[in-house]
Amino acid sequence: MNKFLKKNFFISFIIPCYNCQTFIEKNIIRLIKKLKNHRIKYEIILVNDGSKDKTNIILKKLNLNFKNLRVFENKINKGKSYSVIYGIKKARGKKIIIFDCDLPYYSYLDKVITKLHKYKLVIIDRKDSRSKILLNNLSIYQFFRHTVGTLISILNNFFFNLGTRDTQAGLKGFYKIKDFRKIKFVSKKFFFDLELILFFKNKNIFPCSIPVKFKIPDNSNIKFMNLKKNFEIIAELIKVIKKYKN
Repeated sequence: MNKFLKKNFFISFIIPCYNCQTFIEKNIIRLIKKLKNHRIKYEIILVNDGSKDKTNIILKKLNLNFKNLRVFENKINKGKSYSVIYGIKKARGKKIIIFDCDLPYYSYLDKVITKLHKYKLVIIDRKDSRSKILLNNLSIYQFFRHTVGTLISILNNFFFNLGTRDTQAGLKGFYKIKDFRKIKFVSKKFFFDLELILFFKNKNIFPCSIPVKFKIPDNSNIKFMNLKKNFEIIAELIKVIKKYKN
């Protein structure tokens, strides 16, 4: 029997999508092939977050071709956290894997699935002492992104003892919380991942960390020179801190 195939081991993959027409079809087909090879019982929930390109057309096409796919759409851009929470509410499985649409840390997916047999929260942890950043000649954007990520990590650990310094990596798995629909998350755009880890921490459940070798992405939908966006990030982080600090 396949090592992943256990009775009632059904996984709901939640993938928020935004302006990803150039790669989303290839990535979803790639993911489906991997899951078929492992004979995993699964569904893939794609939430189009008000994309301005042809992402939604491609998702509808995929939905017609693959029976385990379910597609939902925000008519306007609501934010990654909103889309992930919406997808989780629609999920049929008790085990959830959140995956960014560019499939980061794809080679570590098998480990995440395996660890979900044993742990209620599994995360990719770039800040783990065993992790290794693959540095070449960093662009200004990559340097700035890495610096901002480090500062957020420092802030999170100043206010909370999380058991991990990495909350924002785009691959993590967890057991769906009972009555998930009733939980009021304050994050709508950026920090659902942090809230999820804090929620589990309040129940004395700490994440199982998977160390990785990783590169710093050289592009993102987040533009660090966008003052309005930066203000929104800071404001939302403050809301999360206020909710969970005490």
